[in-house]
Amino acid sequence: MGQTATGVAQNAGAVSMTAASLQSELGQALREASEVTVCGVASREFITAIQAVASSAHGTPAELPWDVFRYVTPAPTLILANRWNVRLGPVVQQWQSAVTALRNSVQQWQPTPTESGTRDRGFHLLSMNLLYLQMSILVKQRETGRQRVWAPIGPPSVSGVEQYESYEDDAPKFQQIADSIRGWADGASDFLTRQVDCEPVDPRIADVGNELLASGTPTTDPELWKLPVRSLEPYGATPKHRTCLPVAICVVRSRSAGHPVVLLKRRTHMTANDDFGKLSLLSARVLEEDVAVALGVVPFLDRDSTGAIDGMWMAANDPASALTLSREAFIHAGQRELFYSTGLDIPENRFRLCGFRVVDRENTHEQLFFCIFEVILYRREPDELGLAIQWNLGDLRMLSQVGESALYSGTYDEELNRLLLRAREWLVTHVFNEPVPVVPDGP
Repeated sequence: MGQTATGVAQNAGAVSMTAASLQSELGQALREASEVTVCGVASREFITAIQAVASSAHGTPAELPWDVFRYVTPAPTLILANRWNVRLGPVVQQWQSAVTALRNSVQQWQPTPTESGTRDRGFHLLSMNLLYLQMSILVKQRETGRQRVWAPIGPPSVSGVEQYESYEDDAPKFQQIADSIRGWADGASDFLTRQVDCEPVDPRIADVGNELLASGTPTTDPELWKLPVRSLEPYGATPKHRTCLPVAICVVRSRSAGHPVVLLKRRTHMTANDDFGKLSLLSARVLEEDVAVALGVVPFLDRDSTGAIDGMWMAANDPASALTLSREAFIHAGQRELFYSTGLDIPENRFRLCGFRVVDRENTHEQLFFCIFEVILYRREPDELGLAIQWNLGDLRMLSQVGESALYSGTYDEELNRLLLRAREWLVTHVFNEPVPVVPDGP
């Protein structure tokens, strides 16, 4: 009983632990928990532990151990103010990766309850007006009703490993830490993530854009970016009327043993929101935050959809035109997905615009507007392909490395998602026929 140090024997002093021991201890606690409250920014070890538990549920909500799971994280307006100019930066990286992973891992098995204001059941993604970038956890054990907390001890070590102290509910320091966690959770509001919805477009708009690119039109030319923003809707909401959803696609290519390869995502309930079981290119819906950051402002989350669009339209400083999506907004969406899937923070100038595609989703009101980029992972120090593969080891594995010569050989036909199959000829012509450098041109 009493104090334990994460990753070491009970009653020992709170000392540094390995990532593996932290993950193991959290995993065991999560499997035995009925209630979980996490405040701050979830660590990769915690995300890995959560995904292992969710994976063992085999897609059945009843098999998840928790009655309630609350993730309380700093509000987007606080985090996105720390975004770097052409990269995400470390603060945004970890925060976005944690939000995406936890939403995919937990919410799809156990959706948020529909009863307004109910937080004692289901999964709740909440935001607080406190820039707390570490992680504190409160867990209630199902069998015994006992509670336990984990809290950080000072800043991370030189190697980046957090040091934690852990207390059960009979320890003197438990109440102080538990009260802080409960206070943050009680004062938090629902986390608002809004996806961009656009007016449906004539599919030929993609052909026009591709022809302009082929003629040498600069990728920043306004003629390429005429997709008007109609509304902002809750992320993942099913549209009631016909709509167009803008999506950034990243064709991540590299070379392995001298041969071109492409990284494909295995789509599961923990890594995506549709096409489960299929292999796909990396993709991300354009969110409100992508548009706002591209305009140099933070999202207007205190406003409704109309007010937020008006605020971004004002920031665009183009009163003669409606608010349209820019190249940078699509790139920001791609950067978010790349970090989540590979751990790499790729700058904007590494995203080569290849073209556009417009497709209808079967049996839905949705039209998808794909903005397709090529991103090359270089094989030098740091070895970006090696880092991406290392990021995908263990329970967090999302990506598969596929030789480009084998992609359309027939071997993967049953595994490829609709875009890879429908756009095969276009992708081969405009992307896969292009050379893959091992290192960038120039010094």
